[in-house]
Amino acid sequence: MKGFHEAAKKQELTKHNVLSAVKKAVREHLGKPKEPYWLLTTLNINFSNDLPRFIINGCTIHFYKQIPKKYRKARSDVLLDVSTWLIDRDESSSYFVVAHIADKTAHEAVEKMLDAVDLLRGIWNLHVNKSMVLSFAGRKKPINQITLGALHTLHDKNGEKVDSTFWYEPEHYKDNKKVDFFNNSYKTLEFTKNVRKALRKNRYGKGVEAAVIRYVRGLDSQDYNAVFLKLWSILEGLTHTLKDKYDKTIKRAVFQYADREYHRQVLEHLRQYRNRSVHLGSGENDIEVH
Repeated sequence: MKGFHEAAKKQELTKHNVLSAVKKAVREHLGKPKEPYWLLTTLNINFSNDLPRFIINGCTIHFYKQIPKKYRKARSDVLLDVSTWLIDRDESSSYFVVAHIADKTAHEAVEKMLDAVDLLRGIWNLHVNKSMVLSFAGRKKPINQITLGALHTLHDKNGEKVDSTFWYEPEHYKDNKKVDFFNNSYKTLEFTKNVRKALRKNRYGKGVEAAVIRYVRGLDSQDYNAVFLKLWSILEGLTHTLKDKYDKTIKRAVFQYADREYHRQVLEHLRQYRNRSVHLGSGENDIEVH
């Protein structure tokens, strides 16, 4: 994008000017040294749990029961700026999450850190999203049990703000209850260890990781019809049938089941719902069931 902007300044968007400017921007970007960045956010996990450190795709993730002292002032300054429309303070009894990585730009660093946090959160939600409550009236809540806090702030090694930019969750649901891993029978941390081990051995591990990230971000939404379409899109991605007919998507999806005919009928029913939703532009009242 920078290359196009530079070419536009010359007031002549010729093929030569655009290619030259883009190549120059790429050279400058590749020549930049990597700088360390720290991202601070929260998760609705009760801090009575003890969470270990994780290293995911070059990103280190630490969990704190209280906000580390060096980040407090910068975090407080950002909260003052957003309090009128987002949140006025961090939620009590939530875990603070500090992700760390080195990269060439702040935006690339944040993208990779949020991907790492969401991959971990996605694995957790795959395990704890065992059921959902049907809500026939009132405001719907996200299907995800574990959600990110409303605000993500970026810091340098001293805890200061990197710049005036911050990141936030536009669909943040503030009433999600705190999740307690050790008051259930899911053994979520053991499940996480096994999944990550399997992903490291899987030749398609990176593709599955991308699907898990899409899954968890999709299920953060309170618009269940949008969630359904995102989940179907993930199914197309996992079956590598984005450009194929739906019968091939269904055929590949049912291959793993013993009772294939039953699951074929279920997926066919969901496919018909997906088509009605897309072509008519509206969902149905029983979207929770779908």
